[in-house]
Amino acid sequence: MKRLGLTLLLFSALAWADEPQLLVQTRLVPGDAVVVGEPLQLQVDVLTNTWFTSAATLPELSIRGTDILPPNAEAQHLTQTLHGQTLTGLRYTYRITANLAQGFAIPPFTVRATPAQASHELSAQTPAMQFRASLPSGFSPGEPVLVASALRFSQTISPNAGPFKVGDSLSRTLTLQADNTPGLSLPTPALGTLQGLSAYPKTPQVRNLDDGRGSFIGGQRIDRVSYRIEREGDFTLPAISVKWWDSVNRKVQVSQVPGFSFKATANSGDSPVFSITRDLEQLGQPTRLHIPGSLLFLGSILLLAGIGYMTRRRLQHGLSEVNHWLRTRPPRKTYGLRPLNPGHEKDFQE
Repeated sequence: MKRLGLTLLLFSALAWADEPQLLVQTRLVPGDAVVVGEPLQLQVDVLTNTWFTSAATLPELSIRGTDILPPNAEAQHLTQTLHGQTLTGLRYTYRITANLAQGFAIPPFTVRATPAQASHELSAQTPAMQFRASLPSGFSPGEPVLVASALRFSQTISPNAGPFKVGDSLSRTLTLQADNTPGLSLPTPALGTLQGLSAYPKTPQVRNLDDGRGSFIGGQRIDRVSYRIEREGDFTLPAISVKWWDSVNRKVQVSQVPGFSFKATANSGDSPVFSITRDLEQLGQPTRLHIPGSLLFLGSILLLAGIGYMTRRRLQHGLSEVNHWLRTRPPRKTYGLRPLNPGHEKDFQE
């Protein structure tokens, strides 16, 4: 059963005979009773008896215990006949997801718009509305609840075949898509841990999906984890299940991806178990340093200049040492004839 609210702003026919009218309708889809995690649409129809040349202005909504996705920039155009009068308008949709099993109140808010032929901006206020969220059958209090009209859960293993050896790596990618459910409402898969495997999870990619024209259709979450084999033996990546509430068939569903078993043998090579290259690959960092040729050429010139400078300094230092030694060396001794004995000088002269 749909809850319908109606606010009509009328102007006096005598004072404002040519002024357009502004009318606001609100409704809850699929109704005022949902389950926790089930998106509830708050549709706001902004109507006039002329036409709109620009978009209406709606406020941001905040309700404790809920997640609210505001209307997108493109509103749905519509035409409606009310009391024999044809009205044109724009439909805006808030998507409200309750996180708690309780009652909620949507307070009144003001919508502003300027229809064609209006002398000023017009405004109208929505009525107060209420809805209640209950825990779906099959879920316990405190258990995360995923609600979707359809769900797809798949995985990719790379490489998906052996042989595997100690020191090798493999990656597991899990993709979860849910129709009519925001990406932030999708749960984190339970990957678990395995002895002998080092896990390196990457940041999950979470986003909303649209139909290509900006209209919301669901959410997507992609989780990636890389495993490095630390020892030989048999390993099995466990199967992973996602429990969710089927909002179309109104029952609990379970989607699952299978496990993956493989055998790792000892590595006969001399490569170390703890490889810096593998760590860099798992972190998405480059494993080789690429230096441009121009930088290599400049580095070579600087290196040669440095070598020449150091050689010149050493040569100058050596010459200085030689000059210092020549200046400070002791005088050379003179070696002449030995003097004759006094008694023999005369004999020598004769």
